[in-house]
Amino acid sequence: MNGNRANESKRIGPRVIPLVGLRPHPLNSNVMPEDLRAKLAAHIKQSGRYPMVIVRPHPDEADQFQILDGHHRVEVLRDLGHTDIRCDVWAVDDREAKILLATLNRLQGQDSPIRRAQLLHELLGEMSLGDLAGLLPETDKQIEELHALLEFPAEEIAALLAADAEEQERVLPRVISFVVTADQEELIERAVEKASDGTPGRDRKSSGLVHLARHFLAEGTDAVLPEEA
Repeated sequence: MNGNRANESKRIGPRVIPLVGLRPHPLNSNVMPEDLRAKLAAHIKQSGRYPMVIVRPHPDEADQFQILDGHHRVEVLRDLGHTDIRCDVWAVDDREAKILLATLNRLQGQDSPIRRAQLLHELLGEMSLGDLAGLLPETDKQIEELHALLEFPAEEIAALLAADAEEQERVLPRVISFVVTADQEELIERAVEKASDGTPGRDRKSSGLVHLARHFLAEGTDAVLPEEA
């Protein structure tokens, strides 16, 4: 109950805000494919309905608000000619704003892995890995592996971030998740480690997984999976 009251105290409440008064958060990592963006626009145009955008009073610009959740809705509404938008205003500090970016934005669109790695890097500078894993969808291990994307040379990251949305869909690193049992995880980890062939650094696991996939496909489409030991 006390936690609920604390959260309620941070909520200023619903408000209709002019679109010109909204600013995107610079660490927003969420991107949306063009086909989903078109569907979102069609839905809003047809129904006029959309979830309220979550914002906070801008920390540096007077009478402005910073978007925490709903960047795509703001862009679509602006493209459709709207002049204002329904928002839920929260009074949160910089750290809380980053946590909201890392959680709420996972419910719409998808993350650019590099941008999410940058967001996690910011959060890891302010809190422990364990505390962060307790708040975000990722486990501590997944956070570490995603954060390792920042080992790319700075010029590579700059080039990736400069690419347009279509290019990002094609070339940005992808994060693949699987649901497995503990025994299966151990088996997979051993196989990937062996297949990595000593590849150092951030590419070790991905390289091992690719080697396994290529080896299996080379056996032909009728290959029979071996029984687990």
